[in-house]
Amino acid sequence: MPVMHKQDAGADSAEQECMLEMKLAVETLDHLVEQAGQVIGASTLDGLWQPAWDKLRTLEASLHMEMRYVYGIDWDMKPGKLVSKKGTWLKNTASFSWELKDVEKLYLPQGVVMPVTQISKVVDDLELKRHDWARQHLRVWIKPSIVRTLEARRHVWFIYFPHWEQTSSAITALADTWLKRTTQMSGDLQPVELVYVPKGLPVRLAQPPSPVDEEWEKYRHNHVHMHRKVVLIAPPLTVKQDQYDIYLGQGELMAALGPR
Repeated sequence: MPVMHKQDAGADSAEQECMLEMKLAVETLDHLVEQAGQVIGASTLDGLWQPAWDKLRTLEASLHMEMRYVYGIDWDMKPGKLVSKKGTWLKNTASFSWELKDVEKLYLPQGVVMPVTQISKVVDDLELKRHDWARQHLRVWIKPSIVRTLEARRHVWFIYFPHWEQTSSAITALADTWLKRTTQMSGDLQPVELVYVPKGLPVRLAQPPSPVDEEWEKYRHNHVHMHRKVVLIAPPLTVKQDQYDIYLGQGELMAALGPR
């Protein structure tokens, strides 16, 4: 994979060059400001240089990136972006996803295009020693805004709406059904992307169900319009059975209610 090797070789050096250029620019500006201030006065100088300082602050913010780990086999690499081939995770470490807490990973459904600024092989000894598949992982650098967007989706699920009854703050399963990470047909999803909900159990929501509005979800099949996006008020509490998670309730709510 020549592209990956090329990016790996230049990953750290490119970042260092950007930071060096910014440092030199700041030092040059400081020197010019000092000289100019002696000639025209500090108050006039502040007004003249303010646009330049604003641009420099914007440059500094744009250079700030966050590094995460992805399982390389789950992604198609394209110039400046990764495209998910299946439901997968953006992770804080190269550990297996099922070993990580919810706050240490972010789900991405199949077909999402994720812009990246750099891609590199895993080089940290601690990460490489986690398991035999650590070398199949990649380090990726992404904008903090992408991380924030994915974090905002942490409690987002999808439901096939005819299987549910809606009340003001909850939905109740009218039949044995699923909470799904994506609008794809349940038979096409991995067990990790599904939670089985038995008939009659309620699911508390942070807001009423809404139409599917995400571009990568809207056109998956002809029945997407019968789905709804739901935001859970608390994570689902589940038990594992035959690879699938079986819904029991919602962990934080049940803990708050206590024994009954």
